[in-house]
Amino acid sequence: MTRYLLTDKLDLADNEAKEFSIETAQGETSLFVLRHQGEIYAYQNKCPHLGIPLNWQPDEFMSMDSEHIQCSTHGALFKPENGHCIIGPCSGQKLTSLALEYAADNKVWLTFT
Repeated sequence: MTRYLLTDKLDLADNEAKEFSIETAQGETSLFVLRHQGEIYAYQNKCPHLGIPLNWQPDEFMSMDSEHIQCSTHGALFKPENGHCIIGPCSGQKLTSLALEYAADNKVWLTFT
């Protein structure tokens, strides 16, 4: 198992996301971590419809009302808690979620097995 330190849980405000790029054995992986209703989630930064990054500016992943993850290319909306697309051309598909671990000191780690 490989672990990557991403952030401190306390550094993320509710409905805030941060983008990361890490180098793995499979190559570079673009991902983002977001906090929603106090929980932390991580997803690959790749739209299931076109395979392109979701954000159009660094760390900008949330819809205007901050309730959904939004694809900047075609406006698809995804539920933060499970990555399911609820509106848009990829409706019914979902984002690829990534495994996280939390340390007692509030550090958030990405884990690959």
